Amino acid sequence: MAVVCNDFPSEGRATYVFVEQLVNALVDLGVEVKVIAPQSLVRIISCRDKRLPKHCRVSTKKGNNYEVFRPLGLSLGNHLGFLDPLLLSNNRRKIAKVLNGFDVDAVYCHFWENVRKIQQYAIRKRLPAFVACGEGDDALENMMETISIGDKKELVQCVKGVISVSSENKRKCIDYQLSDQENITVQPNCADTTLFYNQEVAEMKRELGIGERDFTIAFVGGFIPRKGPDRLARAVTNLNDKHIKVMFIGKPFSGYDYEFDCPGIIHKGSADHDVIPKLLNCADVFVLPTKKEGCCNAIIEALACGLPVISSDGSFNDDILDEKNSIRIDPDDVDALARAIAYLRDNPDVCQQMRGVSISRHEQYSIEGRARRIKEFIEERL
Repeated sequence: MAVVCNDFPSEGRATYVFVEQLVNALVDLGVEVKVIAPQSLVRIISCRDKRLPKHCRVSTKKGNNYEVFRPLGLSLGNHLGFLDPLLLSNNRRKIAKVLNGFDVDAVYCHFWENVRKIQQYAIRKRLPAFVACGEGDDALENMMETISIGDKKELVQCVKGVISVSSENKRKCIDYQLSDQENITVQPNCADTTLFYNQEVAEMKRELGIGERDFTIAFVGGFIPRKGPDRLARAVTNLNDKHIKVMFIGKPFSGYDYEFDCPGIIHKGSADHDVIPKLLNCADVFVLPTKKEGCCNAIIEALACGLPVISSDGSFNDDILDEKNSIRIDPDDVDALARAIAYLRDNPDVCQQMRGVSISRHEQYSIEGRARRIKEFIEERL
């Protein structure tokens, strides 16, 4: 099976880790996988991104090998009007050239935009395509606004199954007539539970200066308005509690002039992926007042560590959050956010009950189980 995605991790580049985790789990289940992740010539030239090898072999933790191909392509980025067809055509040629180099029985595309890059090849070669519908921004809506009737017909023709990360994304696929209900399976994102689990981190708490009376909040996500670190910062400021400590784990996205601050910040910035579980285990609660997601990996990883969650009441969270493991609020309501934080701060027994629920569900968050279900879904349709 070929996996087509926008990017893939390499040494020192923790990008699209969620795709790597799924690929590793599939390979460990015995699936022969070849990853195709075009690297942007534009970014190499203009942003001075490191040029990566066009082909390499990588190994899972269990020692199983697979290949990663990184042809030089042109980044589609935001819609560029008359240039879009040219950029899409270039990426189609580059990916088709890689696919011609080996035999596969299916193509698995991470997000609908990547189906567009292989749909003509898939129809020509009678190669079944599957798509992971994990869009958490407006990417799917933007695609539907710009795609032609002919392209949409071709897109639907080549896709044999959709792996949706949420019931909300499944609804969108049906509403846009991209697939029928029976050809969509809802499989919420999962975590590497060998990394993300409840563990004792007393030494790191001391390093961060977290005291016994402190109530510690963890935020993980991009420093962008949609995710809401500024709304969390305002809520913490309004609470005016010197014992509230906050970890903002993430980084700003290019193009955003976006700053936020509040008392009690003990970490602000990115962290290595293998350090994030330890930081999460330093926290009493995970807070992400996000306005829109597909299925948020950061929330799943926090749950896998046993944390109570405060997040959005949006339908995209319905499959992973309930009253037993979370408090859900209007992500724009800073006062409601502050009240939820204060409630868990003042009710440690409720925190402990939520923690127990999340810990008891740890196996549900396993990437291995999700990979097995996806493998079975694809095999049924092949």
